[in-house]
Amino acid sequence: MIRIRGLNKAFKGSPVLSDVHLDIREGEVVSIIGPSGAGKSTLLRCINLLEVPTSGEITVDGQPVQYKTNAKGKLSLLSQFKVSWLRTSVSMVFQQFHLWPNKTVLQNIIEGPVLVKKIPREEAVAKAEILLEKVGMLGKKLEYPANLSGGQQQRVAIARALAMEPKVILFDEPTSALDPELVHEVLEIMVKLAQEGMTMVVVTHEMNFARNVSDRVLFIENGRIVKEGTPHEMFNHSNARMGSFLKSIHGHTDLKGDLPYESRIQSV
Repeated sequence: MIRIRGLNKAFKGSPVLSDVHLDIREGEVVSIIGPSGAGKSTLLRCINLLEVPTSGEITVDGQPVQYKTNAKGKLSLLSQFKVSWLRTSVSMVFQQFHLWPNKTVLQNIIEGPVLVKKIPREEAVAKAEILLEKVGMLGKKLEYPANLSGGQQQRVAIARALAMEPKVILFDEPTSALDPELVHEVLEIMVKLAQEGMTMVVVTHEMNFARNVSDRVLFIENGRIVKEGTPHEMFNHSNARMGSFLKSIHGHTDLKGDLPYESRIQSV
């Protein structure tokens, strides 16, 4: 579904990503872990060109992402037009939700399908209500984001991403801005998506999610993928550096105990 070869990204001459090679299969759930500043979020943003790579090749669903920059290093208008298909194929859920504050929950959901995909409003509303029911937010469809909790806003953001009927969803630390008691409700939705076969790339510090939901885990440091493997390989046979990282994560002592998503994944 996603193929990356030789991806590099630098900001003002300072490298953030260095020679990244990565393949994501259709239906695969890949968790990306690593210390702050390792380049995890930048990698996600490069995949759908929210950040323009300095160099490298990206292919999504067999189609090369062809990009060119202007003198300021931004996508040219022609390139933006050429990669508009990418934004409908790859949705992204952000750490800070990024809902439009002046639009209701329902309006947030239908904006993309109506304006970008040219879906009739009535059809978009019907699909939005199905998605809001899926994430447990149908009763809030006429509310504005300011009236919602962080967990509720993130569930709306996930519904908005799904409304574009993407082939891949990128999650950039979707629970890190939430109060601890709200994290669970968002992870529940992500578990359901994984069970349904959605291709997902998730930057996360939720180690239980990475261990129990992921097909594969990547450990990134200093802009490079330094270790990757199945959750069993990564958590039970980690190298010294990754072991040190895991010990720094709050709640790491639960990693070998009863894990909150284990029963749900086994029931699929």
